Amino acid sequence: MEDGYYSSQHTADIHFVYGFCNGNANAAVREYARRFPNRPIPNSRTFIRIHARLAENGIRRPADERVRLVAPQDEEEILRLVTQDPRLSIRRIANRMNLCKWTVWRVLKREGLHPYHFRRVQDIIGPDYAARSVFCSWITRRARIDQTFLKRIMWTDEATFTRLGYVNHRNEHLWQLENPHAVRPSSFQHQFSVNVWAGIIDDILVGPIILPGTMNGPRFLEFLQTQFHDALMELPVAYRRRMILQLDGAPPHFARDVRNYLNEHYVPWVGRDGHVAWPPRSPDLTPLDYFLWGTLKQRVYVDIPGTREDLVQRIIEHGNMLREDKEMIRRYTQHIAIRATACLQNRGGYFEQLLN
Repeated sequence: MEDGYYSSQHTADIHFVYGFCNGNANAAVREYARRFPNRPIPNSRTFIRIHARLAENGIRRPADERVRLVAPQDEEEILRLVTQDPRLSIRRIANRMNLCKWTVWRVLKREGLHPYHFRRVQDIIGPDYAARSVFCSWITRRARIDQTFLKRIMWTDEATFTRLGYVNHRNEHLWQLENPHAVRPSSFQHQFSVNVWAGIIDDILVGPIILPGTMNGPRFLEFLQTQFHDALMELPVAYRRRMILQLDGAPPHFARDVRNYLNEHYVPWVGRDGHVAWPPRSPDLTPLDYFLWGTLKQRVYVDIPGTREDLVQRIIEHGNMLREDKEMIRRYTQHIAIRATACLQNRGGYFEQLLN
Protein backbone atom coordinates (compact mmCIF):
# COMPACT_ATOMS: atom_id res chain seq x y z
CA MET A 1 0.00 0.00 0.00
CA GLU A 2 1.35 3.45 -0.92
CA ASP A 3 1.93 5.67 2.12
CA GLY A 4 -0.36 8.36 0.61
CA TYR A 5 -3.39 6.10 1.06
CA TYR A 6 -3.17 5.17 4.74
CA SER A 7 -5.90 6.64 6.92
CA SER A 8 -4.96 9.45 9.25
CA GLN A 9 -5.09 7.05 12.22
CA HIS A 10 -2.83 4.53 10.49
CA THR A 11 -0.43 7.30 9.46
CA ALA A 12 -0.30 8.57 13.04
CA ASP A 13 0.37 5.03 14.34
CA ILE A 14 3.12 4.51 11.78
CA HIS A 15 4.79 7.77 12.73
CA PHE A 16 4.44 7.06 16.47
CA VAL A 17 5.98 3.60 16.17
CA TYR A 18 8.83 5.00 14.04
CA GLY A 19 9.58 7.52 16.80
CA PHE A 20 9.18 4.87 19.50
CA CYS A 21 11.93 2.88 17.75
CA ASN A 22 14.22 5.94 17.57
CA GLY A 23 14.06 6.11 13.79
CA ASN A 24 15.08 2.48 13.20
CA ALA A 25 12.81 1.55 10.28
CA ASN A 26 13.42 -2.22 10.47
CA ALA A 27 12.70 -2.25 14.19
CA ALA A 28 9.59 -0.15 13.49
CA VAL A 29 8.29 -2.81 11.10
CA ARG A 30 8.61 -5.48 13.80
CA GLU A 31 7.08 -3.26 16.49
CA TYR A 32 4.15 -2.27 14.25
CA ALA A 33 3.48 -5.94 13.46
CA ARG A 34 3.46 -6.72 17.18
CA ARG A 35 1.07 -3.87 18.03
CA PHE A 36 -1.28 -4.25 15.05
CA PRO A 37 -1.23 -7.91 13.96
CA ASN A 38 -4.48 -7.61 11.99
CA ARG A 39 -3.34 -4.72 9.80
CA PRO A 40 -1.27 -4.76 6.61
CA ILE A 41 2.34 -4.26 7.72
CA PRO A 42 4.13 -1.30 6.08
CA ASN A 43 7.66 -1.91 4.88
CA SER A 44 10.64 -0.01 6.26
CA ARG A 45 10.66 2.53 3.41
CA THR A 46 7.08 3.51 4.24
CA PHE A 47 8.08 4.49 7.77
CA ILE A 48 10.91 6.62 6.43
CA ARG A 49 8.77 8.29 3.73
CA ILE A 50 5.89 9.12 6.07
CA HIS A 51 8.24 10.60 8.65
CA ALA A 52 10.01 12.69 5.98
CA ARG A 53 6.71 13.89 4.51
CA LEU A 54 5.27 14.92 7.86
CA ALA A 55 8.51 16.63 8.85
CA GLU A 56 8.57 18.63 5.63
CA ASN A 57 4.90 19.34 4.92
CA GLY A 58 2.93 18.52 8.05
CA ILE A 59 -0.62 17.14 7.70
CA ARG A 60 -2.43 19.16 5.06
CA ARG A 61 -5.18 16.84 3.87
CA PRO A 62 -8.58 16.17 5.43
CA ALA A 63 -8.84 13.17 7.73
CA ASP A 64 -11.13 11.27 5.37
CA GLU A 65 -9.17 11.92 2.18
CA ARG A 66 -8.20 8.66 0.46
CA VAL A 67 -7.75 9.34 -3.25
CA ARG A 68 -5.86 12.08 -5.02
CA LEU A 69 -8.07 13.45 -7.75
CA VAL A 70 -6.92 13.32 -11.35
CA ALA A 71 -8.07 15.96 -13.81
CA PRO A 72 -10.27 14.43 -16.54
CA GLN A 73 -8.02 15.79 -19.28
CA ASP A 74 -4.97 14.19 -17.62
CA GLU A 75 -6.74 10.86 -17.38
CA GLU A 76 -7.69 11.02 -21.05
CA GLU A 77 -4.13 11.91 -22.02
CA ILE A 78 -2.71 8.99 -20.02
CA LEU A 79 -5.03 6.56 -21.79
CA ARG A 80 -4.27 8.13 -25.16
CA LEU A 81 -0.51 7.74 -24.66
CA VAL A 82 -0.88 4.08 -23.65
CA THR A 83 -3.16 3.36 -26.61
CA GLN A 84 -0.69 5.02 -28.94
CA ASP A 85 2.32 3.15 -27.50
CA PRO A 86 1.51 0.23 -25.15
CA ARG A 87 5.24 -0.14 -24.36
CA LEU A 88 5.46 3.18 -22.53
CA SER A 89 6.49 2.81 -18.90
CA ILE A 90 4.59 4.42 -16.05
CA ARG A 91 7.65 6.47 -15.16
CA ARG A 92 7.99 7.84 -18.70
CA ILE A 93 4.32 8.81 -18.86
CA ALA A 94 4.57 10.49 -15.46
CA ASN A 95 7.65 12.46 -16.51
CA ARG A 96 6.06 13.51 -19.78
CA MET A 97 2.89 14.76 -18.05
CA ASN A 98 4.58 16.03 -14.88
CA LEU A 99 2.48 13.70 -12.72
CA CYS A 100 3.23 11.30 -9.90
CA LYS A 101 3.87 7.79 -11.23
CA TRP A 102 1.37 6.40 -8.70
CA THR A 103 -1.29 8.64 -10.22
CA VAL A 104 -0.57 7.15 -13.65
CA TRP A 105 -0.59 3.64 -12.21
CA ARG A 106 -3.94 4.26 -10.50
CA VAL A 107 -5.56 5.48 -13.73
CA LEU A 108 -4.34 2.44 -15.70
CA LYS A 109 -5.37 0.06 -12.94
CA ARG A 110 -8.85 1.55 -12.80
CA GLU A 111 -9.21 0.92 -16.54
CA GLY A 112 -8.31 -2.75 -16.03
CA LEU A 113 -4.92 -2.51 -17.75
CA HIS A 114 -2.01 -4.72 -16.62
CA PRO A 115 1.72 -4.59 -17.47
CA TYR A 116 2.34 -7.91 -19.22
CA HIS A 117 5.92 -9.01 -19.95
CA PHE A 118 7.29 -10.10 -23.30
CA ARG A 119 8.33 -13.71 -23.74
CA ARG A 120 11.70 -14.33 -25.35
CA VAL A 121 11.44 -16.77 -28.26
CA GLN A 122 13.68 -18.21 -30.95
CA ASP A 123 13.61 -16.24 -34.20
CA ILE A 124 11.60 -17.99 -36.92
CA ILE A 125 12.23 -17.24 -40.59
CA GLY A 126 9.90 -17.78 -43.55
CA PRO A 127 10.43 -21.47 -44.48
CA ASP A 128 10.40 -22.51 -40.81
CA TYR A 129 6.64 -22.07 -40.47
CA ALA A 130 5.87 -24.80 -43.02
CA ALA A 131 8.56 -27.14 -41.62
CA ARG A 132 7.22 -26.75 -38.09
CA SER A 133 3.67 -27.40 -39.27
CA VAL A 134 4.74 -30.59 -41.08
CA PHE A 135 6.60 -31.90 -38.04
CA CYS A 136 3.75 -31.08 -35.65
CA SER A 137 1.26 -32.73 -38.01
CA TRP A 138 3.37 -35.89 -37.88
CA ILE A 139 3.48 -35.76 -34.08
CA THR A 140 -0.26 -35.22 -33.60
CA ARG A 141 -1.27 -37.76 -36.27
CA ARG A 142 0.93 -40.52 -34.88
CA ALA A 143 -0.08 -39.74 -31.28
CA ARG A 144 -3.78 -40.15 -32.22
CA ILE A 145 -3.12 -43.53 -33.85
CA ASP A 146 -0.73 -44.89 -31.22
CA GLN A 147 -1.13 -43.90 -27.56
CA THR A 148 2.42 -45.10 -26.83
CA PHE A 149 3.99 -43.04 -29.62
CA LEU A 150 5.24 -40.12 -27.51
CA LYS A 151 6.79 -42.60 -25.07
CA ARG A 152 9.00 -43.97 -27.85
CA ILE A 153 10.76 -40.75 -28.89
CA MET A 154 14.26 -40.25 -27.48
CA TRP A 155 14.64 -36.46 -27.34
CA THR A 156 18.30 -35.42 -27.30
CA ASP A 157 20.30 -32.22 -27.19
CA GLU A 158 23.61 -30.68 -26.16
CA ALA A 159 24.15 -27.63 -24.00
CA THR A 160 27.07 -25.58 -22.76
CA PHE A 161 27.50 -24.74 -19.08
CA THR A 162 29.90 -21.85 -18.40
CA ARG A 163 31.32 -20.71 -15.08
CA LEU A 164 28.81 -17.89 -14.61
CA GLY A 165 25.95 -19.43 -16.53
CA TYR A 166 22.73 -17.49 -16.97
CA VAL A 167 21.59 -15.64 -13.89
CA ASN A 168 18.48 -13.47 -13.72
CA HIS A 169 19.58 -10.94 -11.11
CA ARG A 170 16.08 -9.46 -10.95
CA ASN A 171 14.95 -12.64 -9.22
CA GLU A 172 17.84 -12.71 -6.76
CA HIS A 173 17.31 -11.41 -3.25
CA LEU A 174 17.94 -12.20 0.38
CA TRP A 175 15.16 -12.00 2.96
CA GLN A 176 16.81 -10.47 6.03
CA LEU A 177 15.76 -8.22 8.90
CA GLU A 178 18.86 -6.09 8.34
CA ASN A 179 20.69 -5.31 5.09
CA PRO A 180 23.42 -7.99 4.80
CA HIS A 181 25.23 -5.94 2.09
CA ALA A 182 25.64 -9.15 0.11
CA VAL A 183 27.59 -9.19 -3.15
CA ARG A 184 27.83 -11.63 -6.03
CA PRO A 185 30.82 -11.57 -8.44
CA SER A 186 29.87 -11.26 -12.10
CA SER A 187 33.18 -10.89 -13.96
CA PHE A 188 35.93 -13.49 -13.88
CA GLN A 189 39.36 -13.60 -15.43
CA HIS A 190 39.41 -17.39 -15.08
CA GLN A 191 36.68 -18.82 -17.32
CA PHE A 192 35.75 -22.40 -18.09
CA SER A 193 32.89 -24.28 -19.73
CA VAL A 194 31.47 -27.78 -19.96
CA ASN A 195 29.62 -29.30 -22.91
CA VAL A 196 26.86 -31.68 -21.87
CA TRP A 197 24.61 -34.15 -23.70
CA ALA A 198 21.33 -35.51 -22.36
CA GLY A 199 18.35 -37.47 -23.60
CA ILE A 200 14.79 -38.02 -22.44
CA ILE A 201 12.48 -40.89 -23.36
CA ASP A 202 9.11 -41.23 -21.64
CA ASP A 203 9.92 -40.77 -17.92
CA ILE A 204 13.61 -41.66 -18.20
CA LEU A 205 16.43 -39.11 -18.20
CA VAL A 206 19.49 -40.48 -19.98
CA GLY A 207 22.62 -38.68 -18.84
CA PRO A 208 23.69 -35.98 -18.45
CA ILE A 209 26.92 -37.05 -20.12
CA ILE A 210 29.96 -34.77 -20.11
CA LEU A 211 31.31 -34.39 -23.64
CA PRO A 212 35.07 -34.35 -24.32
CA GLY A 213 35.05 -30.94 -25.99
CA THR A 214 33.43 -28.93 -28.75
CA MET A 215 31.46 -31.29 -30.97
CA ASN A 216 32.20 -31.86 -34.65
CA GLY A 217 31.21 -34.65 -37.00
CA PRO A 218 33.91 -37.20 -36.09
CA ARG A 219 33.59 -36.55 -32.35
CA PHE A 220 29.81 -36.86 -32.47
CA LEU A 221 30.05 -40.13 -34.41
CA GLU A 222 32.46 -41.46 -31.80
CA PHE A 223 30.03 -40.35 -29.09
CA LEU A 224 27.16 -42.26 -30.77
CA GLN A 225 29.28 -45.39 -31.06
CA THR A 226 30.57 -45.33 -27.47
CA GLN A 227 28.96 -43.24 -24.71
CA PHE A 228 25.50 -43.06 -26.30
CA HIS A 229 25.53 -46.77 -27.13
CA ASP A 230 26.52 -47.63 -23.55
CA ALA A 231 23.78 -45.39 -22.15
CA LEU A 232 21.17 -47.09 -24.36
CA MET A 233 22.21 -50.50 -23.05
CA GLU A 234 20.95 -49.40 -19.62
CA LEU A 235 17.42 -48.83 -20.97
CA PRO A 236 14.78 -51.56 -20.86
CA VAL A 237 14.74 -53.66 -24.03
CA ALA A 238 11.19 -52.53 -24.84
CA TYR A 239 12.39 -48.94 -25.21
CA ARG A 240 15.42 -49.80 -27.33
CA ARG A 241 13.45 -51.90 -29.81
CA ARG A 242 10.90 -49.24 -30.72
CA MET A 243 12.89 -46.07 -30.02
CA ILE A 244 12.74 -43.11 -32.40
CA LEU A 245 15.91 -41.02 -32.03
CA GLN A 246 15.50 -37.24 -32.32
CA LEU A 247 18.35 -34.88 -33.16
CA ASP A 248 18.22 -31.20 -33.98
CA GLY A 249 19.95 -29.59 -36.94
CA ALA A 250 23.34 -28.90 -35.34
CA PRO A 251 26.22 -29.24 -37.85
CA PRO A 252 27.81 -32.27 -36.09
CA HIS A 253 24.51 -34.16 -36.51
CA PHE A 254 24.54 -33.48 -40.25
CA ALA A 255 27.97 -34.88 -41.03
CA ARG A 256 27.87 -37.52 -43.77
CA ASP A 257 29.36 -40.28 -41.63
CA VAL A 258 26.93 -39.47 -38.81
CA ARG A 259 23.92 -39.68 -41.11
CA ASN A 260 25.15 -42.95 -42.60
CA TYR A 261 25.55 -44.39 -39.11
CA LEU A 262 22.07 -43.22 -38.07
CA ASN A 263 20.50 -44.66 -41.23
CA GLU A 264 22.15 -48.00 -40.49
CA HIS A 265 21.36 -48.27 -36.76
CA TYR A 266 18.38 -46.00 -35.97
CA VAL A 267 15.43 -46.27 -38.32
CA PRO A 268 13.47 -44.10 -38.26
CA TRP A 269 15.25 -41.09 -36.79
CA VAL A 270 14.29 -37.44 -36.62
CA GLY A 271 16.76 -34.78 -37.64
CA ARG A 272 18.18 -32.71 -40.43
CA ASP A 273 17.96 -34.92 -43.51
CA GLY A 274 16.51 -37.68 -41.30
CA HIS A 275 13.55 -39.95 -42.06
CA VAL A 276 11.45 -37.27 -40.37
CA ALA A 277 12.73 -33.73 -40.85
CA TRP A 278 13.39 -31.74 -37.70
CA PRO A 279 12.18 -28.14 -38.12
CA PRO A 280 15.06 -25.70 -37.66
CA ARG A 281 14.98 -23.10 -34.88
CA SER A 282 12.41 -25.02 -32.83
CA PRO A 283 13.61 -25.31 -29.21
CA ASP A 284 9.98 -24.92 -28.13
CA LEU A 285 9.26 -28.40 -29.52
CA THR A 286 11.76 -30.43 -27.49
CA PRO A 287 11.58 -31.06 -23.72
CA LEU A 288 15.35 -30.71 -23.45
CA ASP A 289 15.03 -27.00 -24.24
CA TYR A 290 11.69 -26.08 -22.71
CA PHE A 291 12.27 -28.16 -19.57
CA LEU A 292 15.57 -29.89 -18.81
CA TRP A 293 18.31 -27.33 -19.48
CA GLY A 294 16.53 -24.48 -17.71
CA THR A 295 15.66 -26.63 -14.70
CA LEU A 296 19.15 -28.08 -14.46
CA LYS A 297 20.92 -24.72 -14.80
CA GLN A 298 18.65 -23.14 -12.23
CA ARG A 299 19.82 -25.76 -9.73
CA VAL A 300 23.46 -25.83 -10.77
CA TYR A 301 23.92 -22.06 -10.50
CA VAL A 302 22.46 -21.54 -7.03
CA ASP A 303 26.08 -20.69 -6.20
CA ILE A 304 28.80 -19.85 -8.68
CA PRO A 305 31.10 -22.86 -9.21
CA GLY A 306 34.71 -22.21 -8.33
CA THR A 307 36.33 -24.76 -10.65
CA ARG A 308 35.48 -26.78 -13.72
CA GLU A 309 35.50 -29.94 -11.60
CA ASP A 310 32.98 -28.34 -9.25
CA LEU A 311 30.75 -27.46 -12.20
CA VAL A 312 30.92 -31.01 -13.58
CA GLN A 313 30.10 -32.46 -10.17
CA ARG A 314 27.05 -30.20 -9.82
CA ILE A 315 25.77 -31.12 -13.28
CA ILE A 316 26.03 -34.85 -12.52
CA GLU A 317 24.62 -34.51 -9.00
CA HIS A 318 21.58 -32.45 -9.95
CA GLY A 319 21.03 -34.56 -13.07
CA ASN A 320 20.83 -37.64 -10.83
CA MET A 321 18.34 -35.86 -8.59
CA LEU A 322 16.16 -34.87 -11.55
CA ARG A 323 16.23 -38.46 -12.81
CA GLU A 324 14.41 -39.58 -9.68
CA ASP A 325 11.39 -37.38 -10.41
CA LYS A 326 9.89 -39.58 -13.12
CA GLU A 327 6.43 -38.05 -12.84
CA MET A 328 7.76 -34.60 -13.68
CA ILE A 329 9.79 -35.93 -16.61
CA ARG A 330 6.79 -37.80 -18.03
CA ARG A 331 4.61 -34.71 -17.64
CA TYR A 332 6.96 -32.63 -19.78
CA THR A 333 7.48 -35.28 -22.46
CA GLN A 334 3.73 -35.79 -22.80
CA HIS A 335 3.28 -32.00 -22.99
CA ILE A 336 4.75 -32.10 -26.49
CA ALA A 337 1.31 -33.17 -27.78
CA ILE A 338 -0.22 -29.95 -26.45
CA ARG A 339 2.63 -27.93 -27.90
CA ALA A 340 2.35 -29.54 -31.32
CA THR A 341 -1.38 -28.84 -31.42
CA ALA A 342 -0.85 -25.22 -30.39
CA CYS A 343 1.86 -24.83 -33.03
CA LEU A 344 -0.49 -26.14 -35.71
CA GLN A 345 -3.26 -23.83 -34.58
CA ASN A 346 -0.84 -20.95 -34.95
CA ARG A 347 0.25 -22.15 -38.43
CA GLY A 348 3.74 -23.07 -37.32
CA GLY A 349 4.35 -19.77 -35.53
CA TYR A 350 5.03 -18.79 -31.95
CA PHE A 351 2.69 -20.45 -29.48
CA GLU A 352 4.35 -20.61 -26.02
CA GLN A 353 2.89 -17.24 -25.04
CA LEU A 354 -0.59 -18.76 -25.56
CA LEU A 355 -0.04 -21.75 -23.24
CA ASN A 356 -1.37 -21.63 -19.68
